[in-house]
Amino acid sequence: MSSNNAWRSASFFCVIALFLGIFSSQSHAQYGASPSQTGMFFDDLRARQTSERAATNAATRDGDVAYDFDNGVYRDALGSSMGRRNQDLELARDVSRPSVRSGSSAYAARSVGDYTNYSGQYTTPTGFFAPTYTSDPFLSGKRNLKVGPVNVGFGFIQGVEYNDNITRSADATSDIITTSMLSINANYRVSQNNMLSISTALGFDRYWENPDLTPYGGSSGFVLNVLPGSTIAFDIKAGPVYFTLYNRFSVRPAAQNNFALSQNATFGVFQNDSGLAANWRINADWSLALNYMHSIANSLSQVSNDDNTASGRPTAFNRTTDSLQGSLTFSPNGTWTTGLEGGVTKVNYETQFNNDGNLFNLGAFVVMPVGKTTNLRAAAGSQIYSFGQNGNGVDGSLAGGGVLGTYGGDVARTGDKSDLNGFYYSVTLSNALNSRLSQALSLGHESSLNLTSNYITSDYINYGLSLVAWKGSKISFSGYFENAVASGGIYAQDVTQHGFDTYVSHRINSRIQVGTGYHYGYADPEGAGSAVLTASNSFTQHAFNLDFTYSLSEKSTLTFGFRHFVTDVNNAGDQNFDQNRLILGYNYNF
Repeated sequence: MSSNNAWRSASFFCVIALFLGIFSSQSHAQYGASPSQTGMFFDDLRARQTSERAATNAATRDGDVAYDFDNGVYRDALGSSMGRRNQDLELARDVSRPSVRSGSSAYAARSVGDYTNYSGQYTTPTGFFAPTYTSDPFLSGKRNLKVGPVNVGFGFIQGVEYNDNITRSADATSDIITTSMLSINANYRVSQNNMLSISTALGFDRYWENPDLTPYGGSSGFVLNVLPGSTIAFDIKAGPVYFTLYNRFSVRPAAQNNFALSQNATFGVFQNDSGLAANWRINADWSLALNYMHSIANSLSQVSNDDNTASGRPTAFNRTTDSLQGSLTFSPNGTWTTGLEGGVTKVNYETQFNNDGNLFNLGAFVVMPVGKTTNLRAAAGSQIYSFGQNGNGVDGSLAGGGVLGTYGGDVARTGDKSDLNGFYYSVTLSNALNSRLSQALSLGHESSLNLTSNYITSDYINYGLSLVAWKGSKISFSGYFENAVASGGIYAQDVTQHGFDTYVSHRINSRIQVGTGYHYGYADPEGAGSAVLTASNSFTQHAFNLDFTYSLSEKSTLTFGFRHFVTDVNNAGDQNFDQNRLILGYNYNF
């Protein structure tokens, strides 16, 4: 699929949204390749189908609570499912979440190879069928307009940013960037058992001073954004079976992160996921969920797909995946659930740089309460990856000059010949200790697809805590650790990372809220095995942020933010950089 076709497909879905007249208010990493994220998809599917969720009790909380400012305590967010947005923890994590013009380098090695979300260290803040950004996080699915039979909720945000280092390099280049974003959340109940819905956030960025430095989009300075998780879905109930026919689409920047700052090549990517999911309540105790998804990912680079030189490197990551996954659950008394999960995924790359492969996983899981205030989800099993060797390509070590250069007319490739026969496990604990303290812990070991090797295997742990210390306050703390090992090849790179984020906010009155945060991150990448084209410089990063929010009315909000990043690279001082961002935003919910 060419870049032009990708743009046409993205534009087509934007036209659908416009035609329907339903302007209203990051998905999980590597569905089909990452068992923990695939399992969360089924949790989200059951949560979506509320009748089935009530019957099986398969969905669980992730400690998500809403803060009641009037009473100074947290309130349980009833009905929220594992993987949903935790509004208070997200404040702490926002400053370290990598984005195209952010100076943050807190990329998660286990999810760099995924195009459906931003590769931050923490669990994605939204579910599979919801975009990674909403203009009003407190809208909570409410619809604020009704157009005939269509229930609609939508919001608009306009932002202006001054960024003094958009290239994130020692040779800083500044720019003024404007952002216009429309968030849409609407549904139309076709019949008592059938419903059509759309959820998306779409808009444009505009680079005013250096249009040639946009992540993609050519020299116009305009960047189209259709945020990950944007979905058109049709839900159908047929007897004891609930079907969800869906199409998810996104247009966003992605990063080829080799964990060496000078090699962070940013490119645009179009992702389209078409699928059919079904949840069958076999009887009062048993249920079976299945999902088939066909996924297309294409670079939006401005070069030919046949050009695999350094300037054309993003085209090497174009791929299609076909995945069939299943989850069989047993819940005899409605308070706990156990079951089996597994499936197969076929991966095909457009070029010969990466190897095509077949991915298999099979395991068991349990979801259960632990006492009155704690919920547990645990899973473990086996992962088997089998990769072929593509075409007559040559190892990239023979490619002179470019990371993805050519040699004698043959296309370079990673040189990775590794298969996988390993295990995975994941554990998520959520706890609401009392009305003022909520915490969540996630840890795991699993493998997923990588951009510069066949796969990457990671051990990771995340922790988050939200606290009300005084009335009107929110204090959040999050920490992470990741140790990732690439499978092999000349680009193979192992990386160990750790860091933490903290955020303190205070609502002065009903209209004014202020907050400040800090991020610390450390990454130590090293070339592995026969790797010859990777850098090994460790780096440390500090980030500071300050936020001011003023409510003009119940529907409109004015925000001001300041971000300051300091990045120090060991043994390579010429790669050190600072970045300052001043952000002014206006938000309106219709």
